[in-house]
Amino acid sequence: MFKKIITIICCIAIVLSLAACGTGFGSKSFKAVEDNDLPYDNLIATNEKYTLELDDSNMGFILTDNATGEKWGTSPIDEGGPQVDEFGMPIKRHPRVESILAVECKNFISDEVNTYYSYTDAVNGGFVTHSPLENGIVLNYYFADAGVMIPLECVLTEKGVKLSVNPKKIQESDNRVVSISIAPFFCGVKNDTENAYLFITSGSGALMGVNTKSDQGDSFSAQVYGYDSAIDEVALTSIKEPVRLGVYGAKMGNNAVCAIIDSSEGSAWIKATSGSKTLGYSSCYATFQMRGYTNHSAVLFSYYEVESLVYSKKMIEKPISITYCPLSDDQANYSGMAKVYRDYLIDTFGMNETSKEIPLNIRMLGGALMTKSFVGIPYKSVYPTTTLEEAEKIMAEIKKELNTDFAVQLKGYGDSGVDVGKIAGNFKVSNTLGSLKELKKLFEYSKNNNIDLYFDFDIERFNKGSAGFTKFFDSVTNAGEQKAVQYHYDLAVRGQKTDNSFNLLSPASFGKVFDKISAKTGKYNLMGISLDSASSTAYSDYIDKDNSKYYAKNGFSDAVSDVIKSIKSDKKRFMASSANLYSAVMADIITEAPVASEKSQVFLYDIPFYQMVFKGSVPITVQSINLSANPKLMLLKAVEGGSGLGYTVINNWDNTLINAEYPYYYNSVFEGIKNDIFNNSKQLSDYYKKISGQHISEHTVLDNGLRRTVFENGVCVYVNYTDKAINTPDGEVLPYEYLITEISL
Repeated sequence: MFKKIITIICCIAIVLSLAACGTGFGSKSFKAVEDNDLPYDNLIATNEKYTLELDDSNMGFILTDNATGEKWGTSPIDEGGPQVDEFGMPIKRHPRVESILAVECKNFISDEVNTYYSYTDAVNGGFVTHSPLENGIVLNYYFADAGVMIPLECVLTEKGVKLSVNPKKIQESDNRVVSISIAPFFCGVKNDTENAYLFITSGSGALMGVNTKSDQGDSFSAQVYGYDSAIDEVALTSIKEPVRLGVYGAKMGNNAVCAIIDSSEGSAWIKATSGSKTLGYSSCYATFQMRGYTNHSAVLFSYYEVESLVYSKKMIEKPISITYCPLSDDQANYSGMAKVYRDYLIDTFGMNETSKEIPLNIRMLGGALMTKSFVGIPYKSVYPTTTLEEAEKIMAEIKKELNTDFAVQLKGYGDSGVDVGKIAGNFKVSNTLGSLKELKKLFEYSKNNNIDLYFDFDIERFNKGSAGFTKFFDSVTNAGEQKAVQYHYDLAVRGQKTDNSFNLLSPASFGKVFDKISAKTGKYNLMGISLDSASSTAYSDYIDKDNSKYYAKNGFSDAVSDVIKSIKSDKKRFMASSANLYSAVMADIITEAPVASEKSQVFLYDIPFYQMVFKGSVPITVQSINLSANPKLMLLKAVEGGSGLGYTVINNWDNTLINAEYPYYYNSVFEGIKNDIFNNSKQLSDYYKKISGQHISEHTVLDNGLRRTVFENGVCVYVNYTDKAINTPDGEVLPYEYLITEISL
């Protein structure tokens, strides 16, 4: 009996310690108000295009097009007004549909986590006050039971309406804000509405239906910029295409809404609920992680394990913000959303139209770590899959065969090849791959032959200290105040490969890494730099307890952007691979671009939204065709999105590469795949010339399985993904083939 009591006491103590209670939260204390303080007039602001009004029934907002009278709301605007049941009584909508805020809170004393909705817990169960704002209003939602106040700023703009929350002005009690969902039903549509869908930026983009399915319906949830690598994950169940762009939307008949996350997008999740009978509406929305977290477990007496989510004490400090852009008529679709988002990137980041398209990218792999033996003692050495001298010969053969521009990326040429070793490959070329003299010669050859050559540096992953960077001082700390050790995963058993762990470099050290890269590369006139890992993955760092700059992935994109700006200032070109937004908008070329969603069963179709945004502004190529499970399908995806071709090549093969940690080597020997590279490039040469520098103006998924892409200059391509020939007004499209034509604009 005594042992049981001790066990229970220990469990309680550990759970309380995991709750991370204590001082140092750094947020404002909750101050209750006695009564609502609401504006006398529902009119908030107006401009030439829109009028913004307060919806006093739920303390949300209604946006009206001045010219047409069309309305959009933070709660869906139902045609025909309020609904009644068979007895003539008004049908009340679900409180979640009427709420402009959903706030998840954790009590750091009791360890309870609850979600509070503005309609029930602030409008009806608490208080709402207001204060004026230029072209808008601030509504302070007091969640009385939770002891939390959320200040929501609403500003009318030329594009629509912007909703934001400043974390520094949030008030809290024992309940601490974990996440905030802003306007969960602004991009909402009534179930079973015709000509309607939800748009999600999973991978290249996807559409969800809105037909009623069950009480709960279908749901989707994914972090913007991918899963936070600093979170301790015991098992990995699958490899997914992440959300790389902070944008989403909904089409509802002749209207649509495009929502752009324009601040703290790295801390956001994009979520969706579709076909729920309980709610009666389908919607997609953004939830911001205000406090980062990690998984944590503790084992008692080898037979009892306690698991918990450990949250950071401090919130992120950067404001969270979404701009909602309404669309009507022929622009009320995902093609219109792509144009709105592209214009936003041009206005915000200065993304311009490209002056040079790249129809082909070749990724050359330098080497991989192999285990060898000397007098019975095992050691690791880099096996040269492609030396610098061999890389030049391959480039020369491609140049001779193809009369076209192409780019080349040198990946895995550092001290440990493509495998994790010292940070940035120890800022040198492996001795087994070539010399500094050969590297200079290769760069000179590429310059003289107009080949864009990029050298890849991994500035994130390392398992050995070097050049002033150590795992103890410079690696990432998770929300549980432990080093965020990373693992490769065996998908067959869904577990960690614990014999090959590594760490992540703190984003605060990225600038110092580039300084060393710049100093080293200045010796051999490097023209281009690629950052594969930093372009495509993002993570948090909680090593600084007083500054939450990198909490919940919030400052990661800024850290990488600063490095890219330094690359540009150094007069070098920048390549981004599988690029998240922050690297894509600054890239001279995007390679390994996503061509599909994560293939969730809740999606209706995949769409090339990613390509619709960047094609014509940034040269873009698809994922390596030769490494694809279906090379023909990948080729069709390139044609559909107007993307260039991509291939991964090596010169030398060894059977031990079958067991390599990274799946780059299958079907990659240049001699075996070069004819495919040449034939496909020649076959599509005229097509790429016709669409050079052209944006995609329209994309349609036709009912018969055909895809149709129209470019700004009238070039049109049909892609048939079915096993049957399909007739179109422009001719027949054979199974798994494409038809290129032109239309009058």
